[in-house]
Amino acid sequence: MTQPIIRFEGVSKSFGAQAVLRDFSLDVAPGAFLTIIGRSGCGKTTALRLVNGLLTPDAGRVLVQGEDVAGTDPVALRRRIGYAIQSVGLFPHMTVEKNIAYVPSISGLEGWKGAQRQEKAAALLRQVGLEPELARRYPRALSGGQRQRVGIARALAAGPDILLMDEPFGAVDEITRGQLQDEILRIHRESGITILFVTHDISEALKLGTHTLVMDAGQVLQYAPPSQILAQPASPFVEQLVCRSREFQVRE
Repeated sequence: MTQPIIRFEGVSKSFGAQAVLRDFSLDVAPGAFLTIIGRSGCGKTTALRLVNGLLTPDAGRVLVQGEDVAGTDPVALRRRIGYAIQSVGLFPHMTVEKNIAYVPSISGLEGWKGAQRQEKAAALLRQVGLEPELARRYPRALSGGQRQRVGIARALAAGPDILLMDEPFGAVDEITRGQLQDEILRIHRESGITILFVTHDISEALKLGTHTLVMDAGQVLQYAPPSQILAQPASPFVEQLVCRSREFQVRE
C-alpha cells in the first residue's frame, strides 16, 4: 500500500479559546489534487499551514513524506513545499525573474545564477502560460492574472513535491479564473505534483480535484472523489453545497 505523502493524525489546533481543528485525521496520496472547501473559519487555511510548519498542532501529528513536521528542519521542509496565496505577495522592487528565483536563491540551490537563472525562470513562465519576455518586468506592470501565474511559477521554482494553494484565484475576474484553473490542471497532469487547494467555490473544488474535502467546525464532513460527493452527499451541509453549485465539468 502506498504511503500517504501527507498525513494528519488526530490533529487539534486552537487560537485562544477558539478551537479551529478538532481531532482532524486525513491521508493524502502522492499525486493527488485535493480541493478543500468549507465555511470561513472551518480550519482550511490552518490545515495548509500545519503542512509547511507555519503553525504547529496543539495535539496530534502532521507527517510529510513519513516525517513528523515538528521534528523537521523548517527550511528543508519548505524547499519541498510550494506555497501560493490569493494576495500573491510578489516583491514590488524585484523583477519577475528575481521573484521567481527568490526561494531557490535563498535556499542555496545550484543553477540559479546568471544565464542559468534566466533559462529556468523562462521555462517556469512558459509552464504557467506566460511569455518569457515578462521576466524583465516588475509586478506593477502585470495584470492580476499575470501576477497570479508568476506566483505559481515562484511556488514551483524549487521543484517541490507538494504545492499548497490558498484561494489563489479568488481575486481575479471570472474569465481569468477559468484560464488559471485550466493551467493548474495542466500543470498537475504534466508534473504529477501533489496539490492541496483551498477554495470557497464548490464548482471550482469539484472541477479541479481528484478528491474533495468538505470541512465544517474543524472536522471532516466528507472526503471523496467529486463524482461521489455529487452522487452521495454525506450530510445536509454537503448537499447544500452541491445544490448551490453552478454547472461545471467534473474531473475524471
